[in-house]
Amino acid sequence: MSLDSDQIHISSLIIHCMPDLFDQALTQVKNMPNVEIYAPDPIGKFVALLETEHESDILSTISRIQEIEGVLNATMVYHEIDYCQ
Repeated sequence: MSLDSDQIHISSLIIHCMPDLFDQALTQVKNMPNVEIYAPDPIGKFVALLETEHESDILSTISRIQEIEGVLNATMVYHEIDYCQ
């Protein structure tokens, strides 16, 4: 990711999905920019790591994830601001 600002927002989300739509939802989230997927569990949950330039980018990504068919909930569980030098 190339940054134009002097900070980076690192956050993680726990995403719960309907098990029968898990693969579809996982693929859509995986294809989003600046998102990495960890600990996928086919019973319907996974962790997404976001690296964004602005806090508003986190909120818009969460909103896009929550609109994906099969996603029941996306909850931010961690947020850190790292100042680049």
